[in-house]
Amino acid sequence: MNTYPASQRIVVGVDGSRGAARAADWAAALAAHRGTGLHLVHALNLSGAATLLSRLPFEEYRQNRTKQAEELLDRLRSELLEKFPGLWISTEICADEPAEALVAASGQAALTVVGTRGHGGFPGLRLGSVGLRLAAHSHGPMVLVPAEEEPAAEHRAGHGIVLGVAAREPAEVIDFGFLLAEELGEPLRAVHAWQPVPPYNGYYYIEPSVLATAADELLKALLKPALRAHDMVPAQADAVCAVPAAALVDAARDARLLVLGAHRHRTALSIGVGSVLHALLTHAPCPVAIVPITPHGAQN
Repeated sequence: MNTYPASQRIVVGVDGSRGAARAADWAAALAAHRGTGLHLVHALNLSGAATLLSRLPFEEYRQNRTKQAEELLDRLRSELLEKFPGLWISTEICADEPAEALVAASGQAALTVVGTRGHGGFPGLRLGSVGLRLAAHSHGPMVLVPAEEEPAAEHRAGHGIVLGVAAREPAEVIDFGFLLAEELGEPLRAVHAWQPVPPYNGYYYIEPSVLATAADELLKALLKPALRAHDMVPAQADAVCAVPAAALVDAARDARLLVLGAHRHRTALSIGVGSVLHALLTHAPCPVAIVPITPHGAQN
């Protein structure tokens, strides 16, 4: 059996939920396409409330939970191998809380994948705490796969990569989007949203037409190095006058994947990610790839 360095593996968090199964299936398809390994991680969360409320002695409770986790991972591994024969799949059971375990695993993975929500939460919840915390703290690129509830969603086949481009987007984020498009054989649409300066007394400080031209030129300049490096990728650049989150949700409606850079926020009362990213995590109709950005650029 082949083995793969941890840095080449795709890590996926699983908890037995439908959302986690969808995430594992998405991650397995990409791992098979890349010819790399898939690492399934299940966190027991032995410090959680369920452990404290259990009537069983701690060691007996731990053994029971470990056995259940082993059965879950064995079953999921078998299901994935039926769909992707020959895929190298490893498994891991850890005692940590799920978000903590996945953040730690993300430091050694090529990509970390989770569902937008797992067993926690309630019907209709679009984004769970694990997905949000991973988006705010992962050490490398990650993907959140929507835990769709509509039957038709299982058969939804997106096409194309949508890349959200901010005014000061690091080159690493743009390169990541182009690399994925090239790897998957998909066209790429880069979207930059701009908004006019609010008018005062009926007059604009800067004419919207001037801002539109500037936004278009800015987007082309940001994309130029990636277009040169990935000249085989069919690419389209759209600078649109719209609220950024709304523009990207609309652009991603029929997409296979939405790619974004994530600025980390560490201020008081912050949820860890910006308002645009948070809106997209809760409303994007397709999987969302996030490239964490440090003060010095994107972190891979």
